[in-house]
Amino acid sequence: MFRAAQSSTSSTPSACARCSARKRSKRRRWVIPSDTPWSGLEVGKTDTRRVSASARWNWFWAVMPRADVALVLQLNELPKPAPDLPKLRNLEIRFQTLPGGPILYIRLKDSAQLELFETLCRDVMAAGELAETEPEALERAIGRTFRWHYLLRGGKPEVLSEEAQKGLIGEIEVLKLLIAALGARPALSAWTGPSGAPKDFELRSDCIEVKARRGASQPFVRITSEHQLADVPERRLWLGVLAVDKVQPPHGRTLTEHVDEVTDLLERTEPSAIMDWDLHLADAGYDALHDYTHWRWIVSTPEFHAVTDGFPRIAAPVPLGVAGVTYALALSACTPFRTDWEEVRAGLAEEDEG
Repeated sequence: MFRAAQSSTSSTPSACARCSARKRSKRRRWVIPSDTPWSGLEVGKTDTRRVSASARWNWFWAVMPRADVALVLQLNELPKPAPDLPKLRNLEIRFQTLPGGPILYIRLKDSAQLELFETLCRDVMAAGELAETEPEALERAIGRTFRWHYLLRGGKPEVLSEEAQKGLIGEIEVLKLLIAALGARPALSAWTGPSGAPKDFELRSDCIEVKARRGASQPFVRITSEHQLADVPERRLWLGVLAVDKVQPPHGRTLTEHVDEVTDLLERTEPSAIMDWDLHLADAGYDALHDYTHWRWIVSTPEFHAVTDGFPRIAAPVPLGVAGVTYALALSACTPFRTDWEEVRAGLAEEDEG
């Protein structure tokens, strides 16, 4: 079992010392509820209990010196380089090297969130237990913790509007194509739409703007800025168009199901990319705690257009004094520039090799 390093304190009496002593005394008086896995651990010092003798990896329920409950994963060695860790308001996630060896711990700083924190801990352990090696277990545990970034910090106050859901689903469909072509990390790095960038995807040699429309609507897409279809020096520009239509159950899928599909893919193939995925979703306004069961969508295969000389558009720079240009683009006028994903992907493959 690991051992925590003990900190020394000065015995010189002072008002600050007495205040600190009262705070420590108050913490020691806090009683851990009996129906939690931390029940019976001693408050006021580091105390631990192995989660399960049958667990594949060394998980411990723990109480930290400041009386905070925690989940600990004991490791044989620290990963090199050390991965990024979530930074959450009410959680502390850190590596620490103790006399008994290195650990990763997740500490709850707000005891009012104890019940929810237990759910998080069990979910993190369940993800880690699927791993065949300790490095993979650590990677899965960290990735699952990132998925809980809304847990103690709070998410968006409202569900996404129908238009926002359609737009996000459209971008996710193109993201899946990019993941298949380039891998998860490069594809997610290229996904700039949620951060408010002019183009939805920006790669080294290519940019892609995505538009979702109703299949039964007039054959137009709405361009909301003069920058969306503006040329980018030394990059090809593509316009991807999808039909995203609302349907009645049991047809179609919810936004949550579209999100879960990519999450499941990343968990199987590249769990370390889940952090980037979750942060992009957060930037897009998606909160996994919201209920999207009232909307179901069917999605068409994306159609692509090469935005080159002669393409119908209003692009920057516009005349002085003109800004915020919004216009409807007739898809019939884009027909001469129509291409397919294979042509787009071929250029991306060359870029990836370079």
